[in-house]
Amino acid sequence: MSKVEEATKVLSDLEDKIDIIGSAVIRRNGLMIVSALPSESNQRMIAAMSAALLGTSKRTAEALFDGKFKSLNLEIDKGNMFLIGAGRVILVVLTKEEPNIGLITLEMEVAAEELKKVFGDL
Repeated sequence: MSKVEEATKVLSDLEDKIDIIGSAVIRRNGLMIVSALPSESNQRMIAAMSAALLGTSKRTAEALFDGKFKSLNLEIDKGNMFLIGAGRVILVVLTKEEPNIGLITLEMEVAAEELKKVFGDL
């Protein structure tokens, strides 16, 4: 199975477990690897913005807390965007309003570990 096929399976399994609008695996340079995002979404913009958000969050964690970035939850009036570093890639999940944040975070951590096995750790 190719890396893209393995990543697609990780996203499919994630969507089976939690109530999400869409998900994606993105390179840290902002290029999309695999997308299960809604067809009407601007996937290139989501990929680029996700990489930018991760980079800014990572620098903030280091500067403010001398710590390592773990995850980001961007709460928007119409839904949420979750980001988690997964080794060499970023896992992105979009949800509707008022999601079960605990369950989403837990399942994203599991999926991120699986993606690290596929794409490698940093």
